[in-house]
Amino acid sequence: MNKVSRDFPLHPEEVTNEFLSKCFNGKVISFELDTSMTAGGVLADAFRVFNISYDGINDLPKSCFLKCTKEIPEVVEMCLSTQVYAKEVYFYSTLIHKVKDVIRVPECYGIFKADDDIECKEFCLVLEDFDEDNWVPFDQFDNPMTYDDTIQFMKDLGYFHAACWGEPVSNDAGLGPFRAHWQNLNDDYWEDGETTWDRAVPKWEDVYGESLLSMVSDEVGETIKKLVDIYASKNGKKIQEELLKELQKRPRTITHGDARGNNIFKSKNDGSMGIIDWQMWVAGPASNEFGQVWFNSFSLDSGMIHRLDEMTSIYYEAMISKKPEIKDEYPYEVLLDDLKLLFINIWPEYLGFTVGSIDGYKDPEQLKSKENWREMMKRNMETVHYSGCLESFENFISKLDLAN
Repeated sequence: MNKVSRDFPLHPEEVTNEFLSKCFNGKVISFELDTSMTAGGVLADAFRVFNISYDGINDLPKSCFLKCTKEIPEVVEMCLSTQVYAKEVYFYSTLIHKVKDVIRVPECYGIFKADDDIECKEFCLVLEDFDEDNWVPFDQFDNPMTYDDTIQFMKDLGYFHAACWGEPVSNDAGLGPFRAHWQNLNDDYWEDGETTWDRAVPKWEDVYGESLLSMVSDEVGETIKKLVDIYASKNGKKIQEELLKELQKRPRTITHGDARGNNIFKSKNDGSMGIIDWQMWVAGPASNEFGQVWFNSFSLDSGMIHRLDEMTSIYYEAMISKKPEIKDEYPYEVLLDDLKLLFINIWPEYLGFTVGSIDGYKDPEQLKSKENWREMMKRNMETVHYSGCLESFENFISKLDLAN
């Protein structure tokens, strides 16, 4: 069987003048590469092409951003199981035309994949570079959003959700009945008579040389243990099924699904926010947006988790200012409670992702990604505790009929 050759890059060293010329319809004669951000991408690899020179004077882009399949095979398999790559390709080919009118997203200069590669197992997106002349990039570890930045971000999310309110159910990827992006990792939680926690703990100790709970305080650890016991109980699966049924009753909008600090840029012109990485978007309750925001964007030391109610109120007021009827359709108290329930729902997904990808962090070249994931797991356990979402979960369970 003849090996099919690609005509697009998956790695920085494969970028050529000819490829860039095809993207921009201008003859490229030279360029430079910046691969410093590649390790920061959990699900895909990304790198910047800059100082692009053309044969002749023109106003074509002088830089761009390439996003490609992750090099870690274990991560790729996880992404394919939840259509990560296919969803991002769908966003930039189709959904962008609706979303870009209400929130700033990168322009797409090119989408590359094989015609028969429905899963987009090998893909390359050529995207607008949010360059430093016009944008300030946030980094959830080195340059997190400030209090004022977060206020603006909450407002922009409110405007975005209001504009996409009432998204109907359809058969397209991401637009079916609501399921959190990594929901299938929760669905696998009860297989073979053990939990994802049971699988994650020994793997974590093998790779990191420490227990998972050693990173957090005793009180945080106790909350996590209670959550683990609920999911491991005989009613664990039914409780989750009932939770999903309840959330599917809520009004629908388009949610980015991965609006954490590293995916946010601030405009130097007007202070508005731009969002990249549209690979985990999904239609569902607006409350679905906030798991990734609070699990990843802020350390406990920042104090931001203690401002959860304050920031959610700012978001909600912005949303209803654009669409007042939301106040009746999705009351604030219901949204805030849903938000906490979705914190609970997303947390086992992190365990599932750990089980599926952690072996890839044994590679010494993935040290930065390994360190990033350690900090993310610490943050999400602390968020679960300090948000008070376990109380919301226990209240929800108390109303269920678990006898049958």
